[in-house]
Amino acid sequence: MDTDSDIFKRLAKNMSDMVALHSPDGPYLWVSPSVERILGYSPEVLVGTDPYDLFHPRDAEAIRNRTHQPAVSGDGNILIRYQIRCSDGQYIWFETLTQPITNDDGNVIELHTTSRNVTEQRRLEDALAESEALYRVAMDSLDEGVVVHDSQGRIIAHNARAADILGLSDDELNGRVSTDSRWDTIHPDGTPFMAGDHPAMVTLRTGEACHQVLMGIYSPRWKERRWISINSKPIPVDAQGVTGRAAAVASFTDVTESIEREAQLQRWATVYRYSEEAIILADSQGIIKDVNEAFSRVVHEEKASWIGRSVEDITLGGRSEGLFASTIWPALETAGSWRGELWLRDAQGGVQVTWAAMTRVHQNLTAETHYTMILNDFSERVNSEEKLRYDASHDALTGLPNRLLLRDRFAVAVDAAERQNTTFACLYLDLDGFKPINDRYGHSVGDIVLQFVADKISDTVRSSDTVSRIGGDEFFIIVFGLENEGDYRTFAERVSRAIGDELEIDGQGVCIEVSIGIALYPDHGVSLEALMAASDGAMYRAKHNHLVIDMATDNSELSKG
Repeated sequence: MDTDSDIFKRLAKNMSDMVALHSPDGPYLWVSPSVERILGYSPEVLVGTDPYDLFHPRDAEAIRNRTHQPAVSGDGNILIRYQIRCSDGQYIWFETLTQPITNDDGNVIELHTTSRNVTEQRRLEDALAESEALYRVAMDSLDEGVVVHDSQGRIIAHNARAADILGLSDDELNGRVSTDSRWDTIHPDGTPFMAGDHPAMVTLRTGEACHQVLMGIYSPRWKERRWISINSKPIPVDAQGVTGRAAAVASFTDVTESIEREAQLQRWATVYRYSEEAIILADSQGIIKDVNEAFSRVVHEEKASWIGRSVEDITLGGRSEGLFASTIWPALETAGSWRGELWLRDAQGGVQVTWAAMTRVHQNLTAETHYTMILNDFSERVNSEEKLRYDASHDALTGLPNRLLLRDRFAVAVDAAERQNTTFACLYLDLDGFKPINDRYGHSVGDIVLQFVADKISDTVRSSDTVSRIGGDEFFIIVFGLENEGDYRTFAERVSRAIGDELEIDGQGVCIEVSIGIALYPDHGVSLEALMAASDGAMYRAKHNHLVIDMATDNSELSKG
């Protein structure tokens, strides 16, 4: 009959773990017989040796800091994974639990370790981590957003693209449900998208897949509505062992661009149909395929009477005879467009003088080469060009010259100064306290203030001077023909007083103050850029020193550029 000692020896030899006792400084005091089966060493070989000689060099420091030192100090239940060398020189993964053994005084006299071979477990964990990493890389590389819902509709997983499309952070997306009132979604017709109609919820409720459901969703990140096309399908019950709580998956793509493109096409179709300008569409041979209603009004004929005819038929004999052959077709062939006068006769015998623009639209994958022609009344064109020229050279809000016209006026001032051997001044003005007005009353009131200031400055200067708004609440004045620096300061003071007149806003009087910097030609610069910089610097010194006006200094050679 086996004694207790025999039983303990068999248990120690055949246990799946390796048990050891260590002295506080590390060496083995006793090792279970199972070490021979696990590491290939006999217990006698290991007793008295330092286990640090067996630890992988990369792990030794971590074992000492995270396990040995705390255990010697009395800490217990210390679990760590590391690599240890077997007798054949190969390393295996160990998972070791360390406990201190203390005497009656509480001092640590030995360390007790229980170690287990977890090499296969580590291999499986690494394989799983690699598989999950590959899965995540694949999911994150998709251009589609993908979300996984549990049976209650909560989002339990998603890829990075889903968060990007929806304009939400990971924390905002995790745990959200389609019935959440914070979702601001609509159908294409603009009606609200009821939560229960979300494709994922339909799939969870019916078990049926949904395909290409169009949904408009407001994105707080982008501060705009985006359009997404959603597909959803159930996750089979037999996959629950793998997917856990997952019950449905939804994938969606951002189709905002295509929706906008379609809307743009519809808008262009509306423009084409209702435009006041006559428009002709012709194929690559110049055969008319379509005309809009405005063209029918110009020629006093129904649309149908022009379909299939040559675009050359619209020209009037005499002044425009042969114009296509001699000018229009060659221009279209070489430059792709032609513009010019075109005379035509309408069905009632009247003569129409038009300004025509014809363009060749090159062939692409979806359409053949064709031509468009737009006809305008010539007088309307002249008026339109005048307006365009004015708009291009004047500030839209105040009507003052913009930087483009300012540059022309500066060139005139320089030319006059050179011819007359005299000087002129450039004044840089910046309004003080304008931002609080904008913040308090809104930009519409701010615009009124800017118009008020522009009017006050314009009323103060002479016709030979130039006032320009160069941006925001900044103005620039070219003053010509005064005698000296003092005269220009006096002029600037007059402008400041004029701007300082009280303006009533919402029943309250508001006063606008201004800081002004003055630079003289050629003392402070000979180019517009140099004088702007010099007067701008003087303005900022005035503002910094709580002055209304300051003059540019002569200490910068750069200002002469």
